[in-house]
Amino acid sequence: MDREKLPLKTMTKIGLINGVFFALSMAIFDYFNDDSFSILKFIIHFVIFGFFMALSFRYKYTKNKD
Repeated sequence: MDREKLPLKTMTKIGLINGVFFALSMAIFDYFNDDSFSILKFIIHFVIFGFFMALSFRYKYTKNKD
């Protein structure tokens, strides 16, 4: 299998979608544990998790066309 880099636009979309999903999940988890909502915590979860997910999905694996 060949490895090729994904375009920056696709990596950004992946990071945004995963970051928002994780930040919302953590906000819901905090809500059910009676913790207060913190916008700073939400933004930190969104940015850090989204960044690392975009980095982890930066390569696309394709089958060799022989």
